[in-house]
Amino acid sequence: MNYHFFVGNDNGNSEHDLIVDGRLIMQPNVNCRVDGLPWREEQAPESFVKGLQEQLVVTIDSPAVRPGMYYIGKFALESGEVIDNIQIGIDMKSDMDLPIVNTLAQIAAVAVQKAYEESGSIMEPLEVEVDMATALPVTQHTDESAARFERRFMSGVHHVTVHLGTHRVSVKLSFPFVKVVPEATPVIFTLQKDAEGNWRQGELFDHFSESYGMENKFNGSYFKDKKILHIDIGDGSTEYPITEGNKFLRQFVHGSHHGAGYAIEEALPEFNRQIHLPDSPRQFFSDVLKNPKHKYHARALNTLKRSLESQVKQIVQQAKRQLTKARNEVDLICVYGGGSILMRTVLYPYLKELCDEREILLLYVPSDYAVKMNAMGLDAFVRGKIYEALKQKMVQPA
Repeated sequence: MNYHFFVGNDNGNSEHDLIVDGRLIMQPNVNCRVDGLPWREEQAPESFVKGLQEQLVVTIDSPAVRPGMYYIGKFALESGEVIDNIQIGIDMKSDMDLPIVNTLAQIAAVAVQKAYEESGSIMEPLEVEVDMATALPVTQHTDESAARFERRFMSGVHHVTVHLGTHRVSVKLSFPFVKVVPEATPVIFTLQKDAEGNWRQGELFDHFSESYGMENKFNGSYFKDKKILHIDIGDGSTEYPITEGNKFLRQFVHGSHHGAGYAIEEALPEFNRQIHLPDSPRQFFSDVLKNPKHKYHARALNTLKRSLESQVKQIVQQAKRQLTKARNEVDLICVYGGGSILMRTVLYPYLKELCDEREILLLYVPSDYAVKMNAMGLDAFVRGKIYEALKQKMVQPA
């Protein structure tokens, strides 16, 4: 069976958020290379399909990465194996195997699920042609690094075997065109339009529109000509680009090595000591913080508080730097990203005061949307006219 997928791929330091063929997938951005399958006895392969992302095991043969068998995402994190993750402030995403491996695995998994949904049986082999938009941190994005990352996907056919228990499904992936943009900039598409291409409305804007007395029929058209300072807070970096309408203003590119991950890494040894573990990965701490029902949640929050305050102050200073460079000629500050959820109670008052004194509005994206903003924007971008024009320009002979 042959498919064509659009993919908006946000390869975050902590979480991998991507929209494949319209399906949102959110997984820890980790994997581990292993020597064999975790399953010994025969199980019906159909039983693996629905929850495939939670127990994803693949074998990859690709010109872009080291071949091998991998546990992906949550399954890797919970396996007890030594995991590979992105070292914040150290690793260059464009040079790493992890973003490539996890992307190929997740796209192949969706292909297996789609074929099963359409046919009612496990179909193979599968071939998927992928149009994809993805991103690199502003601090790592150059013409050279973007082109290098694009080439790793586009350089040949990627063979992925998806393991449904002991049953193997062969998936062949090819990427005719991939576009790599600076992180945070795709969010301008998310703010303006919904998945159907209409002006966005609803809960994303509720607090913002109420705060500034704009409740009546407020929608994404408000942002079409606005100058926005973005604060995209991740685990290992925060990006502060400025956009105007749909334009990315290159002269205001700025990013810093601050984020929730630094606070988590600083607090992690004390957290491990308190819960009597010799060691646990950053992603485990992150999962505990995200889950209010976890027995260690309150302890994790308390351990994190002091180191979080120091990261917040650094982010506010960087935002002031950008505003000074722009002579305060910014209509609003928009804050999002996984780190913004953890930092909200500490960061919001600082930014609100800053915005009020400089006559700037503040849109602090609600937690239900904060992590998805880049993936939603990348998905909108890959389906849009700009992406199609760039693709046509590449395929046309000189």
